[in-house]
Amino acid sequence: MKRAWIRIAGIGIFHTVLYMVLVPFIIIPRFGVPGLEVTVVASVIVSVVVMGSLGVKKKNKKFKGDFGNDK
Repeated sequence: MKRAWIRIAGIGIFHTVLYMVLVPFIIIPRFGVPGLEVTVVASVIVSVVVMGSLGVKKKNKKFKGDFGNDK
């Protein structure tokens, strides 16, 4: 659960920096409204992927075998 909070906080920091610094001072002056739209879509996709990865459980698969050491 600790990792979930770290990821959620990371997404919050990412969006804060993106929308308060990058968008108004870099993206809109340089690329205009189309750049803003691409930025919003990309940031939402990144957030969905990160949040979706919270639901993926890591499974420890132990190999049951003798690694080819037949006697």
